[in-house]
Amino acid sequence: MLVIGSASPDKVDSIAWTQPFHDLEAYDALIIDLSSFPKDYPRTLFNNIGVLKRTVRIFIRDYKEIFCILDKRFRVPFKRIPLNYAWIPYPEKFRINPMLLGKSKKLCDERFSVYMKTVERWYSELFWEDTTNYSFEPIAVNKRQNAIAATLTINDRGKIHFLPKATTISPSEAIELLVGLTKKEEPTDFPWLAYVEIPELLQAEDQWNRNITPDEYRNLFSLDPKNFLKAIQLMLEDLGIQTLPNADLDLIALKSNIVVKTTSINGKVEAQNPAVNQVAKFVEKPNRNEKVIFIVNTYRNLPLNERAGKEQVDFPMKLFFEAHKVSFLTTLSLFNLWKKVVAYQISPQEASLLLQNEKGEITI
Repeated sequence: MLVIGSASPDKVDSIAWTQPFHDLEAYDALIIDLSSFPKDYPRTLFNNIGVLKRTVRIFIRDYKEIFCILDKRFRVPFKRIPLNYAWIPYPEKFRINPMLLGKSKKLCDERFSVYMKTVERWYSELFWEDTTNYSFEPIAVNKRQNAIAATLTINDRGKIHFLPKATTISPSEAIELLVGLTKKEEPTDFPWLAYVEIPELLQAEDQWNRNITPDEYRNLFSLDPKNFLKAIQLMLEDLGIQTLPNADLDLIALKSNIVVKTTSINGKVEAQNPAVNQVAKFVEKPNRNEKVIFIVNTYRNLPLNERAGKEQVDFPMKLFFEAHKVSFLTTLSLFNLWKKVVAYQISPQEASLLLQNEKGEITI
């Protein structure tokens, strides 16, 4: 773990903005304190920003976290991008509206409850211009429902948490709180996941028994991207569709021209969702001849019994999937289809043909 710009607690590395940056990618987490950003132009600063920008890309790729304590935008003459925010991917998309003073706040992410209690006053509202593969979710909002703290997630991988300065404790105490957050394992799944019923048939010696534990199938509803993808791969294999991982949250079917696109979202499938937009761009590519199966863990925060009856995809996207011959189904529908197969209600071949031949939404 590395703290940039502030002194850190014992056993945690720290570095000043003016010291040369080396080997930042070796760390598991970064805490960046912009409140200490130099107001002059030390020789090493511009090079350090370049190093930090490259490091952030690696952190995002490797599912790592960055905690950023916000400050005013520091502009360099003749430069459009503020220097202290130039390390962020697409910094021009990040907008900070300065406020004279704000006190109202409503917490949206319980993980940051202790830290946000130390923020009695805040001075900025945060906005992110919609960008493909990026999500910008509030940690806390003001009474106008604008974010005063937020998490930027890129490609469902790494995260950057933007936080206002703590005002009721010292800067060193604030850093210590953030260090504690990085050391704690963020809950990846909800308690109800352990109670998802998996058919007893899997314990018998039959064609589906490959020494796979029930939890590996329950991961179809996991918030962990790797476990989620593996569970989809296992279920498709039981349905006769052999796949190999391709890109992040993508599967390529063997011996058939099928691409399986997957994602996990908190709600229904809508056109403005970055993950959905990515799939839309893929299926609209000229000369593309693959069959696309789009599997989405919709309403990912809800137990399975609370997902029934909810709208899973909005009407424009439903028409889009039909027009482009995309088979769309939720993880709940895939789970129900798989249970029919393992209970011998339908054959794996019938299930496989359904996924390959259907266009539009498949509801099971």
